Amino acid sequence: MKFKKAQKFTLKNQTLYLLPQKAVFWDEQRMLIVSDVHLGKSGHFSKHGIAVPKTVNQSNIGRLDKLVQSLNPQQILFLGDLFHSQHNDEFGHFIEWRNQYASIEMILTLGNHDILKRFELERMGLNCVNRYSSRPFIFRHDESNNKDSKFYSISGHVHPTVKLRSKGRQNLYLPCFYFGKHDGLIPAFGTFTGNYRIKPAQNDSVYAVVENKVIDISSIISPD
Repeated sequence: MKFKKAQKFTLKNQTLYLLPQKAVFWDEQRMLIVSDVHLGKSGHFSKHGIAVPKTVNQSNIGRLDKLVQSLNPQQILFLGDLFHSQHNDEFGHFIEWRNQYASIEMILTLGNHDILKRFELERMGLNCVNRYSSRPFIFRHDESNNKDSKFYSISGHVHPTVKLRSKGRQNLYLPCFYFGKHDGLIPAFGTFTGNYRIKPAQNDSVYAVVENKVIDISSIISPD
């Protein structure tokens, strides 16, 4: 089953599947939601003399392709930082992949690393916006940019991670999906990214990605 290791999560009467690949599938809209892929990051680092495996970029696109093949979305919404830098050779891999799915609308809410000119991004088949509204949600790269919406905000940007403490008093830092009262965060899809530890409040919902599964850890988050 395509959602076997995912978590079904109901938010604002909408069905979201939280995927172990660190993405979200919005069932009612047949929309795949992905944040912070950071394509071209390995090429950017290599250009500056920092050795990074070139397979990182191909791995991210390969994982994205498997999701599309499995879920058959009508739309893909990228929540910013789809790319990491100025154009480099790795961008060509994305263009080739995007051309395979010309019938799927792909929307990019522009992030701080999406520094190409808008016409360059749109030439790749991306519909570029600052934010994307679809009731009852508003999607953007960085939630802190705007808190005045009456819709529930879902964003990426910070690469959310949560800390758990094992019985042996070892700390584990796990990528997570977070849903508070007014806004939510989804983890970075890219495999070569940093992270930011969130500190959920009581009654917030938190789902961690653990060994290719998504599990509800809302009640067991380690206190400081």
